[in-house]
Amino acid sequence: MPRSRPSRYVNRGPSRVLAVGFLALTLGVGCQAALTPAPTSSATVEASPTATPSATTTATPTTTATGSPTAASWQAVGSLTLGRTGPHAVRLGDGRVLVVGNEGGLGARADSVRTEIWDPASNAWTNAASLNKPRGLFAAVALADGRALVIGGLDQGTSTDSCGNLEQGQQSFSSTWAYDPRPGQDVWSRTGLLGTARTAPAAAVLPDGRVLVAGGYYHTGSNERGTTPARAELAALRTTASDAPAMDTRLADVEAPPVGVALATAELYDPTTDRWSTTGALTYARVGASAATLADGRVLIVGSGQFDVSKVAEQAYDNAEIYDPRTGRFSLAGQMPDIDGAALAKLGVVAPAEPPQVTRVGTLVPLLDGGAVLIGNGGWWKHEGDITRSFRYDARTNRWTEIGQPYAAVWNNATVSGDLHTTPGVPRLDALVARLPDGRILVAGGTATSDGSPDGTLISRSAEAYDPTTNRWAPLPSMPEVRAGGAAVVLTDGSVLVVGGYNSQTMDDPCAEPYGLASAIRFVPSR
Repeated sequence: MPRSRPSRYVNRGPSRVLAVGFLALTLGVGCQAALTPAPTSSATVEASPTATPSATTTATPTTTATGSPTAASWQAVGSLTLGRTGPHAVRLGDGRVLVVGNEGGLGARADSVRTEIWDPASNAWTNAASLNKPRGLFAAVALADGRALVIGGLDQGTSTDSCGNLEQGQQSFSSTWAYDPRPGQDVWSRTGLLGTARTAPAAAVLPDGRVLVAGGYYHTGSNERGTTPARAELAALRTTASDAPAMDTRLADVEAPPVGVALATAELYDPTTDRWSTTGALTYARVGASAATLADGRVLIVGSGQFDVSKVAEQAYDNAEIYDPRTGRFSLAGQMPDIDGAALAKLGVVAPAEPPQVTRVGTLVPLLDGGAVLIGNGGWWKHEGDITRSFRYDARTNRWTEIGQPYAAVWNNATVSGDLHTTPGVPRLDALVARLPDGRILVAGGTATSDGSPDGTLISRSAEAYDPTTNRWAPLPSMPEVRAGGAAVVLTDGSVLVVGGYNSQTMDDPCAEPYGLASAIRFVPSR
């Protein structure tokens, strides 16, 4: 029986922040003189790592060549000049890390043009050349030639919304820009134009160096009800006639009809010719999906976000597709399993009957065995609670299985005035995720949406590692401070740089943004 979901992106959790914060994380694995002040009201979560029947309880450090074990640790690595809630971090060809963008709400923040670079050799941050214009909801990838590529996005708009932000009348970008880190360069250069202007696309680099970009949405530049895109032929909303009426009714009490068109189209960028060309289309239009290049060179794309400006078919939210560069075609790649209500009940939470709305797709990371994991897939039952789950994809069977214990929080009488029941463990919405050199998956920090946190400040600093060879989780040292969102990128020595994010959810002011973190930290695995 088809699932029913409201076709509205729930821009929740931290107020109006990180509409597609998962993009920055996916792509990472996606000048203000002073730091942004730290809030005084955020709460620290010191819960135990996710529990599973087979979970290990200790993390044993390995032994170095000299025979002395070195335990895993977190190290402070200075501060950015700008606090960023949702940056993109890309490792350049010379080993340095480029940080660009600052996702917040659904608009392009003015400070999103500012770029800075961290050098692991000197442990220093320096300002770099800025992007030409404010840009939000874009994709960013590391090119094989050592440059960083920014793709598409959304401009700043022409008029203010009710909170005073330039978020009205925005248009999608078709431009792409590359940053050249070579000595004497430090410049952003305009590269080829996309065939379709697109916002919130998924992107991944193929083994031959080309870049695949797929999905997203085409924004018309108007926010008026009933607006028809001037170039709707550029898009392909893949749904059936029987789905369309249900999709219209799922708006419920929200009067936010689409002013953009979700895209199923895909394109390839060839850095040797600096040109974009069309390739096969997705089965379903997807907005803000997560993408990862698998060990065999194919690209896995999973899920879709929910946005006020566009609609997708309900099937897109919980299934995946694989792109084969040899054929230039996408094929379906399984569906995430349904919520196990009986298992949640044993943990003290009774899940609502209806499937939850999507709040975050999560972070997709490829495994050494050819599969992948999706960490922090979030859903929300309006005024009732939320749930965050993680999954593993087996490329041999084309099947998804749930890993770890979900974090769920549900109010017992369907209102926020009732008693809140939560499962044990740590909420991993907007967690920092990266694959370590030994194949384990680092999962650090995270949060719950406001319904799962009575005061809106449930953010974690705990960390754990998932071992795909044993299907077990093990605790790791906690981060120095609570953190969710931001970006994580693996360095050349196998350590992981974590930048930006937020440590507070301001729920009393609908126009407030979380405090963007300027601090940066580095996870050094045990050796």
